[in-house]
Amino acid sequence: MNEGTGSRYIAPHLRKGASGGGDKLAGTGSGNFRERDDLATLRVTNVSELAEEQDLRNMFERFGRVTRVFLAKDRETGRSKGFAFVSYAERTDAAKACERMDGHGFGHLILRVEFAKKAT
Repeated sequence: MNEGTGSRYIAPHLRKGASGGGDKLAGTGSGNFRERDDLATLRVTNVSELAEEQDLRNMFERFGRVTRVFLAKDRETGRSKGFAFVSYAERTDAAKACERMDGHGFGHLILRVEFAKKAT
């Protein structure tokens, strides 16, 4: 690099003359993936490696309509990585689930449940 230009990495969508964007996902139909309302999404940690998405859905559905369950899994073993995200249609349902499920025993572990934080 030339002196004075710096050696700092600049993402392609932030470079001079770029058209912007960078958040579009091909084939999603909804355009920008950040449009999804994450205000009613819970982050669940300390999940057993033997857990399945349906187990979580069954536990959390008693508090309201669950719109999405994402259980992070290891690609090689197929086992849970120990965390999941549960999204509700209504934030009030998510708040109720957060309050009641934080500290709940599941398998041989105690779940930790909190509202998911926005990605920056």
